[in-house]
Amino acid sequence: MNRVLIFLLLLASCVEPFDFNRNNLDPQLVIEAYVSDISYNESLAAPSNGRYFEVKLKWTRPVSKIVDDRITPFADVKLIDDQNTEWTYHENINKWGTYILFDQDFKACDDRMYKLQVTTQDDFIYESAWEKLPSLTSSPVEDIWFEEDDIKTYYYPAGEEKIRDKKIINVSTTIPTNPDGQVRYYKWEYYPMWVYEAPLAVGAFSPFRKCWITNSLYLNEYALQEDVVGGTEQVLFSIDIEKNDRLYTNFSVLVYQQSTSKDYFYFSQLMQEQNKPNGIFDTPPANLPTNFTCINDPSKKPVGYFGVVSETTRRWYFNKDELSYFVENPLRENCLAKFNRPQDPPDPAEECLSCLSYEKRETATLTEPSWWIGN
Repeated sequence: MNRVLIFLLLLASCVEPFDFNRNNLDPQLVIEAYVSDISYNESLAAPSNGRYFEVKLKWTRPVSKIVDDRITPFADVKLIDDQNTEWTYHENINKWGTYILFDQDFKACDDRMYKLQVTTQDDFIYESAWEKLPSLTSSPVEDIWFEEDDIKTYYYPAGEEKIRDKKIINVSTTIPTNPDGQVRYYKWEYYPMWVYEAPLAVGAFSPFRKCWITNSLYLNEYALQEDVVGGTEQVLFSIDIEKNDRLYTNFSVLVYQQSTSKDYFYFSQLMQEQNKPNGIFDTPPANLPTNFTCINDPSKKPVGYFGVVSETTRRWYFNKDELSYFVENPLRENCLAKFNRPQDPPDPAEECLSCLSYEKRETATLTEPSWWIGN
């Protein structure tokens, strides 16, 4: 709790904290958004399929047991710079409440300031403070590597609690050397992609046998580090090895290393501490800073922060054969067992026959990316 108070004091002069009233059951608007100095076209060189900037809108859940999962569709979302240039976000019809800036050339420039404006369907206007790129931009991402590890985990055979070791890997990078000794605020985000092969796809050359999969819910956490020296190791994320079918063929993660402002960094750190295990859309237990205000009703204080960050990227590839131990792929055996069950009607096991039916997909494509390192 002392750390939370320290963070709030550091933010008090620049950012208004949001006071959560536990007796108020009205949901509050949640805004997640940032822009960076890497445009969509520039992000293709990561290499990747390209990254557009997004704004995500939702509502907090009230403190009562009544869960409010409403998204926020049909909003008007604009990015505005200090020369009154405007960019309009368009709602993703496949993911209501998510708004995309379909401008392949836009990127934040160091001689401009930006603010985000959100007008909800009920005509309330929310605006962020003016934000700009940090004066210390992001250095290139150093090498990315993994280390094998075991962690203790609980399991309950016959209702009895026992402990066993679970195999994981920790994926790390090196924080860039800091020659000038100025404080830098780093944030790392991850965009995974992996290959899924349908074990029972008809014929070796079936067009539905192999897909390239993405899912924004996997590895959707982030790492943070305040640094004045550099040259130290930073663990980015950990991956379970056991029964993780994302790793059975080929797996890759695009790492975005962001240099942020102090305020955005501390907001992200507070969110990271307070949002476990249920995330930003549960009402947080304490005050959170926000750089948004409701223009036509100041009493409606939203949750969230609009950041402007400097980024560099690096893509990391992984194959299970790099491990010091063998990892079994049981998908074919599991699929055959499903089809052999004595039941009526038989289990269709669609993802066994077509990779497009893989249950962990958010997107699935049959086309191998041109930049993908083959099997």
